Amino acid sequence: MNNFIIHGCEQVLRFSRAQNWNDLSEERKVQLGFNMGVISLGLDLSKEEGYLVLANVREGSLPIQEFHKKMRILITSRNIIVDEMNVNKPF
Repeated sequence: MNNFIIHGCEQVLRFSRAQNWNDLSEERKVQLGFNMGVISLGLDLSKEEGYLVLANVREGSLPIQEFHKKMRILITSRNIIVDEMNVNKPF
């Protein structure tokens, strides 16, 4: 797997550890969106698996913790191994 895509997965998991969407700075929200785009393209995700899930988090209809769980399941199902140290870094 491409290191850029793995890094994108790690960043999506990292930033989605927030308690609430609004706990993320604008910079982190942009980084999360960018990395979601990276993994959406790199993993050939459907619109529903990628962009719509993030849009639901942004509008408040999906808690960010549920988003994190969905992304963890999706990444694991694609046999991508992330470095948990990178996922657990502070932001």
